[in-house]
Amino acid sequence: MSTPIDAKGKACPIPFMLAKAQIDAGETDFIVEVDNKAAVENLKRLAKSQAFSTSVEIDDSTFRVAFLRSGEKQKSDNPAPQPVSNGQTTANYVVFIGDDTMGTGTHELGRNLVRMFLYTLDQGEDLPSTVLLMNNGVKLAVDDEQCIGTFKSLQQKGVDVMVCGTCLNYYHIFDKLQTGTVGNMYEITQRFLAAGKVITV
Repeated sequence: MSTPIDAKGKACPIPFMLAKAQIDAGETDFIVEVDNKAAVENLKRLAKSQAFSTSVEIDDSTFRVAFLRSGEKQKSDNPAPQPVSNGQTTANYVVFIGDDTMGTGTHELGRNLVRMFLYTLDQGEDLPSTVLLMNNGVKLAVDDEQCIGTFKSLQQKGVDVMVCGTCLNYYHIFDKLQTGTVGNMYEITQRFLAAGKVITV
């Protein structure tokens, strides 16, 4: 095994990209060292998508994520839209939520509006492929019971709810996340680039 890759203190998505570079170079056994849980989750998800197994050792504030090739990698990180059980389908568009309110009025009104938007989206026939939560928007998957319930419903219907890990860390709420998949900037950017359209809330 080669010398561990020191990605401690590196901003998202650098740890992810460093690991991806090792995989792209044909490495089958390596370690990446990081210092936050968001990076660990991103690395574990990358490993799974590329048919690597992982193990994590914790030494003080350092997480040592060991990668080991275990099979054939998945063909795509972004599968084609799939039909869901009640006749709804996911379509090739992304909903981007960058705040925990909608509009520029009072916070209470804005929060109610974003709840109503998400509920209406969940009840519609053409669902997005992905809902992306960034900046203050990540709080909707942490402390808003109604939004959390809607996100879980969307996930059950095939919608990917991706939550910015850097944002969770910034607000010190990573461990309070109730639903959704923690994502990094590389993955978020890929979702934007692959989308037929992006709806910003």
